[in-house]
Amino acid sequence: MGIVAIIPAGGIGKRMKSQKPKQFLTLNDEPIILITIRALAETGLVSKIIIPTIDLVYTKKIIKMAHADLDIHVCKGGKTRQESIHNGLDYIKETDWKPEYILIHDAVRALVRKRTIERVIAKAKETGAAIVARPITDTIKLAYKDGDNDLIKKNVSRDHMWSTQTPQVFKADLLIEAYNKARQDHFTGTDSASLVERLNHPICLIEGYPSNIKITNPEDLDLAKLYLDSRKD
Repeated sequence: MGIVAIIPAGGIGKRMKSQKPKQFLTLNDEPIILITIRALAETGLVSKIIIPTIDLVYTKKIIKMAHADLDIHVCKGGKTRQESIHNGLDYIKETDWKPEYILIHDAVRALVRKRTIERVIAKAKETGAAIVARPITDTIKLAYKDGDNDLIKKNVSRDHMWSTQTPQVFKADLLIEAYNKARQDHFTGTDSASLVERLNHPICLIEGYPSNIKITNPEDLDLAKLYLDSRKD
């Protein structure tokens, strides 16, 4: 078995200000998570998909309706993204699967391009670990608090600064070791790469597209629709 994908979908999406978790909201009349699944599946590079989810019943229902032909497995999501992914890794452990690589991708990054997925997988196979990211182009300010005010302390050089996206792809044993160590040390990271970094393993950066947004706020839905409607691939 080559690559197993984990799509964490355990969040409730507070910033979306919706009663329905953001991964189940629709984009062009289709649940966001289904568009995400299709983006990964259409590469032909992922053998199985695991979805740690906040709603097991609903997730199974919509997958059966739209992607009954795919090898998709659903497990219980965690209270945090990191916990959800660890639940996915535990699910793999309970099977007889032997994936060589594990791909992590946000449920709400539905606009990821096939070329991006292919490139990050290829680089991970070459080096053991690779993630999609974007070079930061905005001016960066370091701030401090003064009462109720946020004030500028100084500029921070944006040279060599990147904003991370997903997919993130790692050798399976490397990722499992990183998550087990994080659990043992009670360490919480901001993404999977931050856990692997603690093992001092080099992680390559693959430049992604600006359109590979994480749909988090109501405005992101409008932007995602514009990107989706304008795409030709």
